[in-house]
Amino acid sequence: MKKVPHLKSRKRRKTGRWAHYYRRFDRAKGKEVEISLGVHGLHPSDPKVLAAWAAEHARWQDMPPGIESPKAETFGWALDLYTSGNDKWAKYSEETKKSRLAIFARYRKAQGSRPIKTITSDAIERALYAKGGHAAVNEYKALKPVFEHLRRLGFIAKNPMAGIELDRPATQGFAVAGADDIAAFQERWSVGTLERLVFDLALYTGAARGDLARLGRNNIKGDLLVYERHKSKVTAYVPLTPELREVISRTPDIAPTFILNSFGRPFAKESLGNLFGDAARAAGISARLHGLRKAFCTYWAEKGKSTHEIAAMAGHMSLSEVERYTRAADRERMVKLLVRVA
Repeated sequence: MKKVPHLKSRKRRKTGRWAHYYRRFDRAKGKEVEISLGVHGLHPSDPKVLAAWAAEHARWQDMPPGIESPKAETFGWALDLYTSGNDKWAKYSEETKKSRLAIFARYRKAQGSRPIKTITSDAIERALYAKGGHAAVNEYKALKPVFEHLRRLGFIAKNPMAGIELDRPATQGFAVAGADDIAAFQERWSVGTLERLVFDLALYTGAARGDLARLGRNNIKGDLLVYERHKSKVTAYVPLTPELREVISRTPDIAPTFILNSFGRPFAKESLGNLFGDAARAAGISARLHGLRKAFCTYWAEKGKSTHEIAAMAGHMSLSEVERYTRAADRERMVKLLVRVA
């Protein structure tokens, strides 16, 4: 079996029982320390031994110095186990990881020392019900995979969150930019302003703010604008219409992205969203950048493109999402506004 760094497994002579430790030099203490992994009795080839090692190793590698190791098979220990050496966690976007780590930090503080086998479905359901709203939904999404990881490794017999149902809050989603909104923005922000450039590029590419901030001439492939959506990793194929070509012609020929801030650098997605939000309020509209993404779908639906074709352009993973976006009023007027080349 391949040697794992800092993992020390010893078979006791008297009992024949295996014991497993994480052994490493602690600079703060000036000596080598040996930490029990809490999985004694298991054979070194058991996957639970490697999982326990991965959690402790990640703590030493990634966490700030001075963080005490939680006791084995407590909830704090389980969180470390889930976020280290777990392929599914590794595949989440950095944005998703950041939001879920914030949730984990709160639970680590409140429930970190609690043994995982004492956590029941009833206790979790009551806690989520008391919190309610979108916060409860977000915590449910973050915590359920943690318990599922424990179940698959054999530390618990059943995922206590399996079967829990939440009262999901109703949502209207992002406001679609209708014909009146588009006309109002075009009236307030003339061609040549940064606000209008952001608006037009969002309309004609259908890109979400994170993708819009990264688009540039390197994404032009023949008659298409091609890019991979940051959130879903789905590739979007946007036709280079005369309107889109005209907008691109207003951007710098040599630049990393179409849209640059006052320092000549690409925008962070949050800053780009804030810029558009301020511009939209100045124009008297409520739609945000995501609302323009919906208008993009509506525009192409009116031009006769099928749901599948629009999905390929917008990079959507769900056809139902495209269909929902294209249910808009005043579509004919919207198209007339969008094909008006300044």
